[in-house]
Amino acid sequence: MAAIPFFQYSISMTRTLSGFIAAVMIFTLSIGVSQTMASETQSAALSSLRGASGAELENLAEHYLKQREADVRELMDIVGEQEGMLLKSQRVTAKSKDWFSITLLGAIKATEAAPLLARLITVRDSSFSLVSDEGNPHWYAFPAAVALSKIGLPAVQPLLDLIRTAPPASTAFHLGGVTLEALLGEELAIFVAKRYAQDHADFAQANRMTALTTLIRTGHKRWTASSASDFLPE
Repeated sequence: MAAIPFFQYSISMTRTLSGFIAAVMIFTLSIGVSQTMASETQSAALSSLRGASGAELENLAEHYLKQREADVRELMDIVGEQEGMLLKSQRVTAKSKDWFSITLLGAIKATEAAPLLARLITVRDSSFSLVSDEGNPHWYAFPAAVALSKIGLPAVQPLLDLIRTAPPASTAFHLGGVTLEALLGEELAIFVAKRYAQDHADFAQANRMTALTTLIRTGHKRWTASSASDFLPE
């Protein structure tokens, strides 16, 4: 039956969560943070479930899961094929094939894409300008960062790994910090960072933790791209 493999898959995914992620979930529940990140992807094909029963239901569910997996793979392939070019140019054209693929990976909460998106976090919308966008939050001009925030908890580990290795004054570090805040909220983001630092001595260095805490408290809506030392305005 399709329901059994799906149930086993859910258990397997749960077991892969690291200790600090489990702690995040417990802490989140304890402070009453809304779990809006668990919303399901909508599909017109699911309307067939209303009139189905028995084996037909199982087949529909299995087909839906397989189709979603195929969609995620296709979107990741599109982005992956252009990864080198995107990293070199640090730009992505708005409403382009790559831009839509990155955006959709976040919209459908493709957990498998989190590491790829973390690598592309500094790639910005080519139309972004420090002058014309002065009054708007700069964070929204980085589609991979926005996509990671929509993926939710599975994006936490790649973000922390990025923050641990990137120079504290870099755009990558800055975006990692404010995206963590966008995803978890200020207090929970700081809690997670401190928990992660317990297992990574290099992450716990005073200058790194201080810089990260400052970014988290600044927040994604108030962060400015020009505050990063390596950000090129044009």
